[in-house]
Amino acid sequence: MADIYIASEAVSTLHQRNLGKQTSASVELVASDVLDHYRTFALLERLLTMPTKLSEQLIFQIDDQTKQMLIEKYYDLDDAVIRELLGRKLSSRHRKDLDEVAERSGAPLRCCRRQFDNVRRVFKTVEEMPGNVVANIRNTFLLSEPLAK
Repeated sequence: MADIYIASEAVSTLHQRNLGKQTSASVELVASDVLDHYRTFALLERLLTMPTKLSEQLIFQIDDQTKQMLIEKYYDLDDAVIRELLGRKLSSRHRKDLDEVAERSGAPLRCCRRQFDNVRRVFKTVEEMPGNVVANIRNTFLLSEPLAK
């Protein structure tokens, strides 16, 4: 339900920017396209939490360069959000307090939740792995070296 609200905000923003006039598309067509993109992302997001599954899947026909870009963008970190998260315990109790992080950092709450969940997932996955932490993150989550660091 929240996705429909966010999608309608996106359609409103696109309408205010006169996208319909530039492309001669009706508001209904733009709304349909935006909702399609949100539904596709919802399906992709499940795979993005396990990047190796994304690279193995056959449902979406996505070239390797686009897959890598999607993974990098999904796991990208906002400096202001990460500063707020540093030093906190990555527990579900602290996940409930992310509205404060969003307020302090100026980032949307969804963005803060995604970054919190990603950092938590990466940490839990690699904390017990033997070997170099950065290499483990790179191999498990298919991230570039700078982002893995």
